[in-house]
Amino acid sequence: MEHSENGIGVGNLQVIADFQLERWLHTLTHEDRGTDSQELNWQQLAQFAAYHAINAWYSLPPAARTQQMLKNEFEKKWTNKTQKFGTDAFYSEVKHRIMDQLYHSLTNKSRIEWPLLLFESIDVWIDELDLGLSMIVQVMESSEQSVVIYKFVMEDSAASLALFTHMSVVFCKKAFGEKPVQLQVVNLMSGKQHHIATNHVTMEQSLDYLRLVKDVFLESRRCTCCREDGLHGNKFDLAIHQ
Repeated sequence: MEHSENGIGVGNLQVIADFQLERWLHTLTHEDRGTDSQELNWQQLAQFAAYHAINAWYSLPPAARTQQMLKNEFEKKWTNKTQKFGTDAFYSEVKHRIMDQLYHSLTNKSRIEWPLLLFESIDVWIDELDLGLSMIVQVMESSEQSVVIYKFVMEDSAASLALFTHMSVVFCKKAFGEKPVQLQVVNLMSGKQHHIATNHVTMEQSLDYLRLVKDVFLESRRCTCCREDGLHGNKFDLAIHQ
């Protein structure tokens, strides 16, 4: 299922990817609100190296997963664009902090031996929303009741956690026939971990949330004047906090 930057897919099909919504949400909650730059920022550059290292880590047998191996894989994709970080000191700080948090989170007591899915991009069609949803499942493991999905992020605002929660509920129900039993979000900068149980989240609630997101997101893609004024962000902010 193909999708473009504005979320419009093949023909008349509407397809929205999780990374598009995350980038859009970022512009609504930061100083660059109203902008839509395609240039990568320091967070995205750092995240790219971290994701490569995580993928390499779980692609190897458990016995081969060492701190040195993780460091080597991280270094392969670490950016040399120091200007994106503002100062050399912050550039080094981010690099060392992410490496430390990565190793800690990948080797803690709840570590995974073999994920069911590892950075898989999967598309589903949601009849209730007349919408295609494309989601990258970073790490998924099985549990006795269902599945657990892990996501490694650079920021973990309440809005981004809500988006991930509702997308995961709808996505898993459509793709696998059941909700994930738990979501675990790891902040790569702070090391903070969020354990989100989904037993209290209904499919109807998540569909309502995504219906709102779809309407506001697609409207913002069509109306550049309102996007520049931040009007769609205000509408979204008001709606999700009602």
